[in-house]
Parts: sequence; structure tokens; C-alpha cells
Amino acid sequence: MAVYKRQEVHALLKGVERGETAPVYLLFGERYLCQEIANDLICRLLPDESQRLNNLKTIDGDQEEMGATINMLKTYSLFGARQVIRVMDSQILYSKVVASALWDKARKAWDGKEPKKALRHLAQMLALADLALADWEKEELGGCAPGRWQELFGFAKPEELDWVGEACAAGEGSGVSAAAPKIDGAELLTAALEAGIPQGNTLILVAEAADKRKKLFKYLEKKGVVVDLSVDTGVSSAARKDQDGLLKDIVQQSLARFGKKLEPRALPVLLERVGFHPVAVAMETEKLALSVGEAETVTMDDLNAMVGRTREEALYELNEAFGNHDLGASLTISHRLKENGVHPLIVVAGLRNFLRKLLLVRAIIEQPASAYSEGVSYGAFQKGVLPQLQEGLGPQQKALAGHPFAVYKSFQQGERFTLAALKRARTGLLTAEYRLKGSGLPEYLILEDFLFSVLQPPERARQHPVAG
Repeated sequence: MAVYKRQEVHALLKGVERGETAPVYLLFGERYLCQEIANDLICRLLPDESQRLNNLKTIDGDQEEMGATINMLKTYSLFGARQVIRVMDSQILYSKVVASALWDKARKAWDGKEPKKALRHLAQMLALADLALADWEKEELGGCAPGRWQELFGFAKPEELDWVGEACAAGEGSGVSAAAPKIDGAELLTAALEAGIPQGNTLILVAEAADKRKKLFKYLEKKGVVVDLSVDTGVSSAARKDQDGLLKDIVQQSLARFGKKLEPRALPVLLERVGFHPVAVAMETEKLALSVGEAETVTMDDLNAMVGRTREEALYELNEAFGNHDLGASLTISHRLKENGVHPLIVVAGLRNFLRKLLLVRAIIEQPASAYSEGVSYGAFQKGVLPQLQEGLGPQQKALAGHPFAVYKSFQQGERFTLAALKRARTGLLTAEYRLKGSGLPEYLILEDFLFSVLQPPERARQHPVAG
């Protein structure tokens, strides 16, 4: 019948209000969007709230028995009204094609301290190979050959796998299903739809990923409605524009429900602080709307009071951006620190300590007999390189103290600078400190000048040397 993009959903919903409905809807892509659009669709299919209580059936895709779902779809409603069956986290259109995307989502969620979300994606990926979370250690998947991994999941074996064991251990008692997958019911569903279902029955499939090559997907494109709510999660300018556009829409819609608006200069700050987390953006926006009481406009002061980052978090982020040789992120965070009233001498102190650590790490890397080689994987670093370094330099050596992954990250950052560049950076930071204490120049301009002098690409540094 039709395929809709995110920007065309309004037209789809208007059509449903006019009675233009389909027997089945597939919504796939960004989880928050899928849930919101599914709710909007249900409210139009079942406009009466009391009707929704009786005639809406919700199924958890992780626990779904496709045969039971189809029997429900083929059964007439006892109440004589429309019956809607919503399958959340449907896996019917999963295949190895989406396994890599599920892995990336799991890793991103784990790094973002969202263990339950990470476990859900891991369980879904493992299910594609007829495995479950409990099988990770049992099947020794962390140590399996790259060819076996490719055979199981359809993408190259990642280098860093240690975190999966931690995630699986943390998953015990988390409520995330560890069951093996059910038999694919795509053909069963197609046959049921072809045979015909009661006119008032509607199936809504909600999924985070869908293999567009599957016969069922092509069938739904022709006989049902497909809504593609995917968002490019990359780091390119086009991807960032797509992400920002979605988040801005969420902010505006959330505020509109409360009859509020946001001070224009506060919008990019809100998005930068929360990051690309649509659920978090919606929640923080609602929190802001409620916090201002009767006021119509949410101001920058309101934002700083309710969604402010702590000084320690922002200083840590600046160190991370600096260590990653990311000039753009470093300048952005520096600007936020200025807006939050953090004195630049505090920033200098944090950078001084960070540079000291990078110098120690870089000196270790450049030792002729160093066990560390650039580009080594985390697994090899943790199990082989770090113990050798600790044996030679002592486990209490400051550059080697702390969690192994944090130490590994420091060495990765050390790779991005030469020893000479770090020494120049230390001298430049000392010069910046002297200027801050007595030059009378704008304080954050001095700090930004330092960041440019260290982090801008070499060719630009030659064309635009920083004044001494």
C-alpha cells in the first residue's frame, strides 16, 4: 500500500483518521519514535479510551509465539469493534543482515551505562544464531575463530569482546529474556494475511531493525503500511543534522503539550548536554516545562538549573576531547564551561594534570624495549602488554594505575601525540596560565588560543602560526 518516512507520518495519521486503514503496519527504526508513532496510530484506530482497554492487545516480541499471535489476529472481536494487536520489539524481520547493527547498538548502550538496553540487543543478536545470553560462555563465543563468528552472525568478529562477559554476568536476574529464539513465523503470517483476516482486526509490528530483503518485508510494502523511522546514528555532518532535526522536533512537541516555548539560545545547549538520546531529551524537556510553573518561556537560567552538567563531568569531557585530538569538541565544551561560570584557571589545572599523564604514557610508548605497540587490541593489552609493563615499571606507576580499560584508553590517546608535541603543549599551557593571570586579554580567548595551537591540523598550524 505505502512506505512512509519519518517526515510523512503526519499524512499517514490523517489518513487513518479518515478511515484509510491497513490490516498490518510495520514500524521500524529508532525505538522512541516507533513507540510514539505506534501510540499515535492506536489512538486513531481506537479513538475511544474505554475501547482501547478492551480491544488493544500488546505482545512482547522477545516472548512472542507467532502461532498464538496469528490465532489472535484471525479471531473476531467479542465486542464487535476494531481489534488492534501490537507486537513490541518484534523479531519477525530480523536476520543476520541486522546482526551487526544490533551489536553496535549493544556496545553503544553498554558504553553509555545502559546495561539492560545493551543486554536486550545482545539477546536479539544471539537469537539470530539460535543462541541465548546463557550460551555466551558455554559456547566460548569470546574465543571462537573469526570464521566461526562470521558464520554465526554474518559480520567480522570485533576485537573487543571482554565487556560482553561482564554484561551477561550483570544480566542475571535483570529480566532480559535469555530464551533461544522461536521459529521464524514470516511465512505463517504471510499465509494468514493472504487467506484474509477479520476486517476490523489490525496488526502493528514494532521493531528496531528489519531486513528489507525478506519476502515478508516486500509483501508488507505492497499489502500493508511500512513506516521507516530510522535515524542515521553516524558522526558525519549529514547524520548529525538528521539527529538534531529529530531532537528539535521532540523538544518542540514536548513543550507544546505544556504550552511552553524554549529560549532560542538554550536549544543547542540542551541538545549538546543530553546527546542523541531521544527518550532523555523528551524527559528533560518535560522536566523543564514543569519546573518553570506559570512562565511561558524556558530560559537559559532554567536550563542551567535543571539540566546542568557538574563541573567535574564537563572538565572530564574536555580532557577526553583533548586526548582524542578533537578540536571541535574541545572548543564546544570550553564554551559550555564558560557559560556555566567555570574560571579558566580551573580548566588549566585539569589540563595540566591530564597532560602530565599523557607525557608519562607517551614516554613509556617510546621506550625502545616497551611491550606496547600502537594499534594493539584491548584484549591483547589487558592480558599480555599491561602485565609486562607493570612487571617492568611497577604496578604502582601512575600511568599504569586504575582499571585496565582506562589505562588502555590513555595509551590510545598517547598514540595521537608525539612526545615533542606534548612538551610543546605543556609549555603552551604554562604560557596560557601566565596570560590568564596578568595579560588582561579575554580569559576564554586565551584558552581557545591554546586549544587551537595544540589541536588544529598540522597544515593549518603552518599556515596560521599562533602568536607567542
